[in-house]
Amino acid sequence: MNGEPLFFERVGIVGVGLIGSSFALAMKERKCVKEVWGYSLTGRSAKKALELGIIDKQADLLSQLAKNCNLILVSTPVLSIPEILKALSKDVDENVLVTDGGSVKNFVKECSAFFKYNNFVGSHPIAGTEKSGPEAGFSSLFDGGMCIITPLPTTSKKNTELVKKVWEVLGMNVVAMTPEEHDLVMAEVSHMPHAVAFSLVSAVKDKSFQGRRVTSFAGGGFRDFTRIAKSDVTMWADIFLSNKQNLLASLEDFERELNLFRRALQNNDRVSLESFINNARTVLLRNEKK
Repeated sequence: MNGEPLFFERVGIVGVGLIGSSFALAMKERKCVKEVWGYSLTGRSAKKALELGIIDKQADLLSQLAKNCNLILVSTPVLSIPEILKALSKDVDENVLVTDGGSVKNFVKECSAFFKYNNFVGSHPIAGTEKSGPEAGFSSLFDGGMCIITPLPTTSKKNTELVKKVWEVLGMNVVAMTPEEHDLVMAEVSHMPHAVAFSLVSAVKDKSFQGRRVTSFAGGGFRDFTRIAKSDVTMWADIFLSNKQNLLASLEDFERELNLFRRALQNNDRVSLESFINNARTVLLRNEKK
């Protein structure tokens, strides 16, 4: 399969926002698809994507994608994904490959059971910006990024390899995990950092100096760290609630480390402060060398 060119007659995208529109553009740029159909829950993003030429046809019903497309990507907020997959499963046949782009994967086992041909493969392309909507999409979004796929023992091996190839063709490095492993990892390196960024901005939002908000004095460090706090509200509320228990555990770890920092600061303990800073710095430098 790896030596065969990747091509789909028709690709369907449910949720034509940043990920969905970038997927469409990337597939078209690499000539992996003849035609892209789009569907959105309210119809607005699909209509805009059609106007922008990102998709070639706006579907009015999910069943239109299920019956006419060879590959379907579901890239809606995670709490809506299970119902969408359930609806799609009623009309897809064994020749349709279905995947998703959700940042939480605890629905994979339940939803895989909907598909009698074992043709749903969970995936999570770790890519994005703080922007949202079809206008934010661009074809190189996935270049050099990592994608986690979450096949089950019952998942078709052929379809697992095909989903892997799709993301590799779009420039991603693909790693397989169980849904449980995925959610544990994402709580640590994505969901908790976003929660902290939102909290940091909230902590300073009402503070001012000489009539100006203190955020207007922020340098690059503050902007770099809090950039992700501009992210889509619905998407992140869904993610936090979907991965609640793992996120709460990660926040406890963060609070423990913050308390260590606070204690060292209160005690004027320079040795502990420097050790705290150096330990974090070492972790990042080590990761850069890999």
